[in-house]
Amino acid sequence: MILQMLRLVFHKVFIHNFYLKFVAAILTLSLYIWVSEDRETIVAGTAPIRLVIPEDMILVSEPLDRIKVTIRGRWSDINRFDPSQLDAIRINLSPADQDTVVPITTDMVRVPPGLRVVSVEPGHLLVQLERETQKSVTIVPQLVGEPGLSYAVGDVSVTPEEVTIRGPRRTLDPISVVSTEPIDVSGRSSSFQKQVRLRLDHPHLSYDIEQAIIAHVDIISQEITRTFDNIPVQAVNTTHETTVSPGSTQITVRGPLNVVEAMRPDIIRAELDMTEEDQRPAGTFSKEVLIRNLPPGVTLEHIYPSSFRVTTTPR
Repeated sequence: MILQMLRLVFHKVFIHNFYLKFVAAILTLSLYIWVSEDRETIVAGTAPIRLVIPEDMILVSEPLDRIKVTIRGRWSDINRFDPSQLDAIRINLSPADQDTVVPITTDMVRVPPGLRVVSVEPGHLLVQLERETQKSVTIVPQLVGEPGLSYAVGDVSVTPEEVTIRGPRRTLDPISVVSTEPIDVSGRSSSFQKQVRLRLDHPHLSYDIEQAIIAHVDIISQEITRTFDNIPVQAVNTTHETTVSPGSTQITVRGPLNVVEAMRPDIIRAELDMTEEDQRPAGTFSKEVLIRNLPPGVTLEHIYPSSFRVTTTPR
C-alpha cells in the first residue's frame, strides 16, 4: 500500500506533465545563470577634451586632448556600450582663466542610462592664457645648397616682403624677421622662382596671407679675371714686309670661371689690320691692336700696350 502511494506521488511529481516541467526547469536554470552573470563590471575608455578659448586669447600651456574615464555598470549594459564613442567634454574658458587649474569631474562625462562614471584621469587641467596680438615682420629667404660649377647666387628677393604674424605678446616682441622654408639651389645654373611657406619655429605663432609667397633667386655665372702676358702681335692683311714694335702685348679678360680657366694663350690672336696701309707707300704707321678668338661670354677688360708702330717695306 505504501509502495503504491509512493509510486503515485513519484508519478505526479516527475512523470505527469514531464515536458512542461522540463521546460520550466531549463528556463529557471537560464534565468539563474543570466542573473548571476549580469553583475556589475568596470570598463575604461577615453573622452576627448574640447576647449572653448575666448576671442583674442591664445592657450600657451600644454593642451590636453583626451582623459581616461572609468565606467561602472551591469555587464548587459556595458556590453551594449562602446567606450571609444564618448562625447567630447566641453570646457568654456574665460579671460580670467589666464593662469588657473580647471577641475574635470565625473559629472562632465555623459554616459547612457544604467551606467555611471566612477573616475576620470587626470582630474584637472592647467590653463595658461595670454592675450593674442599681431606684428608685421620682414620675410627673409633661407637658401641651402650650392649652385652648379661656375655659378653663384645673385640677388634674392621675396614677394611680399612683409607678413603679419599673430601670437602671444611675449613671444612676438623679440621677433623682427621670419625666414622661409629652405630653398634648395643645389646644382642650379639658371635663375628661378618658387612658391614657399614661412618657417615659424614657435607653435603658438601663426599667419594669414591672401597671396602666395614667391621667392625669386638669381643664379649668375661666377666670373673671374685673368691676365695673359706676352701675346704676340702680328700685322695682317698686307703684302709688305712688316716690323712691329713692341712685338707683344698683355691682356686681361673677364668671364665665366670654367671658361676663363680653360683658355689657352696660344689661341688668342693680337692683330694689326693693315688693309688701308697696304694701299700706301711703305713707311711707318701707328696702329691699334685688335684681340680675336676670345671665347663666347669672355670680355676684354684691359690691354697694354694697345698702340703699336708698324714699319712696312716692299717685298
